[in-house]
Amino acid sequence: MQAPHLVVLVFMRGLLRHLVTRIYFAGEAANTNDPIVKLVPAERRQTLIAQRENGGAGRFEWNVHLQGDDETVFFDV
Repeated sequence: MQAPHLVVLVFMRGLLRHLVTRIYFAGEAANTNDPIVKLVPAERRQTLIAQRENGGAGRFEWNVHLQGDDETVFFDV
């Protein structure tokens, strides 16, 4: 079983092919046993986790970073 998640495809000018990543949700107990999350090094997993917004019931925030220290994990498909 996989934890609840969204699959995200990133298309933009300058990319020769699309990028694929996933969004998981903070506080979801199933994240720890998800087989795809387990493939990602522990120090990089936070780039896949959407955080709850303050005061927004059911609202999450997630940002994609194409480079740098907080670069989002992308998957080969």
